[in-house]
Amino acid sequence: MKPILSILARRYIAGETITDAMSAAKQLYGDGLLAAIDNLGENVRDEQSSLAAVREYLKLLDDIICSGVRSTVSVKLTQLGLDISDELAFQNAEAIAAKALSQNNFVWLDMEGSAYTQRTIDIFLRLRKDRPNVGIAIQSCLKRSRADLRLLIERHACVRLVKGAYKEPPEISFKEKKDVDKNFEIMMRELLLEGNRPAIATHDPRLIEAAISFASERNIPSKDFEFQMLLGIKRSLQKSLASRGYTVRVYIPYGTNWLPYTMRRLMERKENIFFVIKNIFD
Repeated sequence: MKPILSILARRYIAGETITDAMSAAKQLYGDGLLAAIDNLGENVRDEQSSLAAVREYLKLLDDIICSGVRSTVSVKLTQLGLDISDELAFQNAEAIAAKALSQNNFVWLDMEGSAYTQRTIDIFLRLRKDRPNVGIAIQSCLKRSRADLRLLIERHACVRLVKGAYKEPPEISFKEKKDVDKNFEIMMRELLLEGNRPAIATHDPRLIEAAISFASERNIPSKDFEFQMLLGIKRSLQKSLASRGYTVRVYIPYGTNWLPYTMRRLMERKENIFFVIKNIFD
């Protein structure tokens, strides 16, 4: 399976090194697209591995400055030690955020499975007291997310709205795509009206045009929000939106952990497999 997945992954994962990520970011920048770079890794079980992830992100931030590309970074708290302790994850995330703030850069906290939702929000709110350059992802597939969004809007947080790629129990999540999409659209409107420069993270053309229409109707400037998409997905749509004057940021994953990352995502939900295959020729 590894050779097959390696061929497939080349489109959606920049490579194994920071140099590979920088190369992908530079190519996107040439097309008028911004980047959010993620060093792949999650669920580390020892403190030394979490500290190694911090060192990688600190180097990544320096390399972004040297490269001249416009890129934020994106991190998972379980890569920073959340499975070990909340305090370790907080301290490691704070080190990355502090370095980013000193360079006038930004850090996104990815949202992982529902077992980590509340802890991720708690750490985010604690971080943001001194680090305003931190944002958080919220998943429209979870039934709790509208309440979470209200809290985050009240705290003037930067939010990345996503549908969610994790398989979740039916009692806490919407199972039908139409319900996930409906919740996404409701939350998207709230963010456009009241959010702090939100990120609308979707590849769905209908939802993207709905956001554009809503913003236009309410006289919300395009500079007050951005669209985010994954590397290698809907590339023509990414360029089209950028050519229309919208900010588009592309999520660039890289790292030696690309195989377990790819396998987990494909095995978690059959929809992830169909999504990759459907977009392979765009």
